[in-house]
Amino acid sequence: MTNTDREAGRFSSFDLAAFFIVLLAAAFRLYRVDIPLIDAHSWRQVTNADITRHFAEGVMNPFVPRVSWGGLNGVVGMEFPLLHYLTALAWLVTGELALVARLVAITFSLATVYLTYLLGARLFGRPAGRAAALIMAVSPSVVYFGRSFLSDTPMLTFSVGAVLAWDWYFDRPTARRAAVASLVTALAALIKLPAILVLGPIGGLAVARLGWGTFRDRWLWLGTAASLAMIFGWYWYADRIYLETGLTQAVFRPSGTYPQDVAPDVFYGSISHWATRERLFSGEFWLHMVDRFWGLHLTPPGFLGVLLGAAFLWRSGRAGVVGLWILAGVLLIAVSVEGQYRHEFHQMPMMPPLALLFGVAAAPFFDGAFLKRYAPLPVGVVVVAIAVSATSVMAFRGSNVIPSMYRPKNLADRFVAHGIVVQSLVPPDALIITVDYRAEGANSPMMVYFARRQGWTFDFSTISPKVIENLRTRYGAKYFASSPGAQLLTERDDIKFYLEGFEPVPLPPAAGGLVLVDLQKPRTR
Repeated sequence: MTNTDREAGRFSSFDLAAFFIVLLAAAFRLYRVDIPLIDAHSWRQVTNADITRHFAEGVMNPFVPRVSWGGLNGVVGMEFPLLHYLTALAWLVTGELALVARLVAITFSLATVYLTYLLGARLFGRPAGRAAALIMAVSPSVVYFGRSFLSDTPMLTFSVGAVLAWDWYFDRPTARRAAVASLVTALAALIKLPAILVLGPIGGLAVARLGWGTFRDRWLWLGTAASLAMIFGWYWYADRIYLETGLTQAVFRPSGTYPQDVAPDVFYGSISHWATRERLFSGEFWLHMVDRFWGLHLTPPGFLGVLLGAAFLWRSGRAGVVGLWILAGVLLIAVSVEGQYRHEFHQMPMMPPLALLFGVAAAPFFDGAFLKRYAPLPVGVVVVAIAVSATSVMAFRGSNVIPSMYRPKNLADRFVAHGIVVQSLVPPDALIITVDYRAEGANSPMMVYFARRQGWTFDFSTISPKVIENLRTRYGAKYFASSPGAQLLTERDDIKFYLEGFEPVPLPPAAGGLVLVDLQKPRTR
C-alpha cells in the first residue's frame, strides 16, 4: 500500500486545513446573501422560488411541480424538484424568505466543497484534496451559483457524491453500498440531467479499482442499471406532463412556449439548448468558453494550476477517472452549445474534475511535510493561508463577477416594485396576463411571482389582441399587466388599440412604466 493510499483512507481524523477551507467557502458565499432573487439569472431563480411557493402553500407533492405562469393549475414538466421541495419544507417553518432559499443552496455548495476534499484525498492524498476543495471554495462562478437558488448547486453536490460513493463501494463491495451509490448517482441526474456525465468517471474508477473484474461485478451493473431506470422514469414522466399541459422547463423540449389552444397563431422563437452546426464549429464559441474558464470559473491562477495538474496527472493510477470526467464534460458542452453560450452555470459539471487537476498540481503547498522543509510548520501554514486568502480575494474581484452577476447597480428590482403594486390592486383569485420583457419573455415568472398571482406571460412579439381575447373569454383572464407597458404601447399599436377598449386601473406614482388594465370592464370608444 502506498503512502497516498494509506493517507486517503484516514478519514476518521480531523483535518483542520479542510475545516478552514470550508469556512473560507462559507465566507465567500455570504456576500450579498440577503438580497432578493433578482441578480443574474433571476428568471431561473424566481422560477424555482415560484415552484417552491406552490409546494409550501399548496400540496407538498414533489411529483406535481407547479408554476404561476401556466394558468390556473400550471403543472410543469421539469427536473426532479429536490431543491424546491427541501426549501418548501424550510419555508413552512420560516415563511417565504429569499434568504432561506439562498441558505439552502449554500448548504449544498459547502457540502460540495467538503465532498471534493474527500474525493481528492481518496484519489490523490489529503494535500491534493485540500487544494481541490480550495478551488471549489473560491471559484467566482462556483461561489456565485453556490448562493443562487439554482438546481445546478445540488446537482454538483450529488455528482461529486456519486463518484465518492462508488469509490467507497469498491473498498468493500456490498449490496447496501451499491444501493447508496446508485441512489446518489440517480439523484445527481434527476436534479439536473447533465450530471449523467458522472457515469464517465465512475466507469474509469471501476476499471482503476477492479480491472477486468469490472465486467464481473454484478452490484456495479445492477446499481448502474437501477440509476438509469430511475433517471429514465422521471424524465419520461416529465415529458408526459409537457405533452398534457404544454409547459416545460427545457428538459428535452424547447421552453418559452404555450400550446395553440392557449395562444393561437403565435410563432415562438423558442429557446433550445442543444447544439447547432453554426455555433458548434465556431472558433469564437470555443474561445469564449476558454475565456470563461480563464476569467470566471477558474481565474488565471486556477487555470494555470489545472494545466500543470494535467501534466502531472498521468503519473497517477487514477488518471482515467479525471480524464474521463473531463472528456464527458467537453462532450456535454459540444452537444449543448446554445445553452452553454447563454448560461455560465451550464459549465458547472466541469468544475469538480478541473478542481481535482488543480489539487494534483498544488498539493505540495497543502502538505505539512513539504512546508516543514522550508520553515517551521506554523510559519509555513500562516504564509500559505495568507497567500491563499489574498490571491482568492484578488482573483474574485478581478473576475468581474460582482458587476456582471451580483449586479449591485443593475438588479431587476422593477419587478419587485411592480409586483407589489399589482398584488395590491388585483384580487388574489384573478388570473392575469403579463408582458415582462421585450424579447424571449414567454413563460417569464417575474411579474406573476412578485404579484403572487396565476396567469400567462408573453413578450412583445408573442402577445397579440387575439391571444388576450382568447385568454379573457376562454380561460377567464381578468387583468393585463406589463412592467415595460409604456414601451409596449409605443411599439405595438394593435395592443394599444385593443387595451383602450377596457378600463385602465389607476396606479400610484411609484409604478412608473407599469400598465395595468381591467379586462372585466369594457368601455366605449
